[in-house]
Amino acid sequence: MQKNALILATALLATGIVAACGGSKSTAPSNITYTATLAGANEKPNAVTSNGTGTFTGTLNPTANTFSWTLSFSGLTSNASQAHIHGPADANTATGVIVNFASPAGGTGTLTTGAPSGTASGSISLAGAVNSSGTISGDSLRKLLDAGLTYANVHTANFQAGEIRGQIHRQ
Repeated sequence: MQKNALILATALLATGIVAACGGSKSTAPSNITYTATLAGANEKPNAVTSNGTGTFTGTLNPTANTFSWTLSFSGLTSNASQAHIHGPADANTATGVIVNFASPAGGTGTLTTGAPSGTASGSISLAGAVNSSGTISGDSLRKLLDAGLTYANVHTANFQAGEIRGQIHRQ
């Protein structure tokens, strides 16, 4: 009886170890989501008085090594003319463009211009440079996004430096 109990216990232990270790299948890394809420009060160096608002959502796919985004905005004081991801910058600093939503380096994008409300969407490969001057790599953009050192903003005819802005945060 003790011999049978020992065999049963050994079999159960072996089954538990195999189950805990899993099979030979590896799990792909999960997508990473980034978001921002855009408002005129967030613009730097000077806040903008505007009823304009916007939302940005970005998704980094580590398996495909791509970054995709959607942006929606409304209530701007004049027609949208440009929209970008800027960095490196904290929430109190203005800096240069990294990703131009209308024509991103290493990808495709669309942006509604000529209206006070609209959308942008697109995707870029992180395998190479992600800005038009070729000075910022996909890996550098990923590090800036993870550190919260990027922001999205929408430029308009009335506010050419930007009417609404939101700091991008990893979720």
